[in-house]
Amino acid sequence: MKRLLLVGALVLLWGCMPPARPQTATKAPPPPRLNLPRIAHRVTLVSPPGQGVIELRQESQMQGSVETAVYRAYGGILASDDVARWRFTYIKTSLEGPGATRGEWVDGLHAMSVIFVNTTRGDLEVDWEQSRFVDASGRSQRVIHRGVQLNQRTAQMLPSTLAPGATLNEFVFPGDGITFSAPGRASVWNSPAVFERLVPGAEFSIVLNIKSGQTAAPRTFKFSVVPPST
Repeated sequence: MKRLLLVGALVLLWGCMPPARPQTATKAPPPPRLNLPRIAHRVTLVSPPGQGVIELRQESQMQGSVETAVYRAYGGILASDDVARWRFTYIKTSLEGPGATRGEWVDGLHAMSVIFVNTTRGDLEVDWEQSRFVDASGRSQRVIHRGVQLNQRTAQMLPSTLAPGATLNEFVFPGDGITFSAPGRASVWNSPAVFERLVPGAEFSIVLNIKSGQTAAPRTFKFSVVPPST
């Protein structure tokens, strides 16, 4: 009898308990929005004097539902001398690599686009083997240009010859840091970012070993990185 009374009491108490609330999935808070767009830096041509500015911006783009940061370049620099009319801009390459901040990986590293028109009456020749990129630390590096296949980047580069009035459309990128593999990533041609890492106050140079006819006419272009407000 006592057992029956105990069972009945438990049933009565169970019936008085409020129904259990269904469990609902807790939504994760959305990731914080990136503080973009922003101007990373601007580049001017100090020597010889140039007109215009190159601007590198970091902007946002959506990959599915994920907001990511990308670099985009705007503007250009014009200059002229006794052998050519010059135009410099940033241009994206197929190279990838670590960026300026920890954990950042940049798809499509920028190089310096170099476009020039031969204004002389004779041929101009660019000796790429003797041309150099001098980085912000002052280190001189071998360059690669548009005509170089990356798997042959250490082979001797043939010169480019430009007839009077013709235009050469090239780009320049320092070649010493280029490799075909990166830790934790698929095998891709990569290099530490160069232009994406520049900060205001930095300077770099491009040295093109040019010959006008039989006369050596090397050209050194010195660039300066200035703050976005300049």
